[in-house]
Amino acid sequence: MKEINNPRRPGASTGTEKKLLLYVEDNEDNRTTARVNLERKYHLLFAETDRIACEYFIKHGQDLAVILMDIELQDSRLNGIDLTKLIRGTLDKDKIPIYAQKVPRLKTPVIFVTAYGNQYERTQIFLAGGNDIIEKPVDFISLEMAITKCHLKSMSR
Repeated sequence: MKEINNPRRPGASTGTEKKLLLYVEDNEDNRTTARVNLERKYHLLFAETDRIACEYFIKHGQDLAVILMDIELQDSRLNGIDLTKLIRGTLDKDKIPIYAQKVPRLKTPVIFVTAYGNQYERTQIFLAGGNDIIEKPVDFISLEMAITKCHLKSMSR
């Protein structure tokens, strides 16, 4: 579990503070690439497993501006789709591990970032509570556009 550029007061915006972004990703190379491309604009948190993601949801949930979610997670009971259902409050209770029982419901935008996008229908992603899907290797311009689109939609509600 790595907190990168850990903000003193996440979510408290003065207009110049970076927003808090959680990337749930099990691959070190993908985390490094994301760090290089996103650290100028965001405070970054990285979770390698579902258990670490749940710890961050509990600790920083309401302060997260966006969650980037890999679907296939090594060494995890829950995959990215299940984690998204968990924070949306729609995961079957019998599938919730003990370490995930105190995870709050979150409205934070979730963008799936996956190499397996063609294995999942967009409908399945949206029904799980995801807001968008980006294919790996990540085009960070497209990712920034997806993040902006999610925030604009949430502002118009």
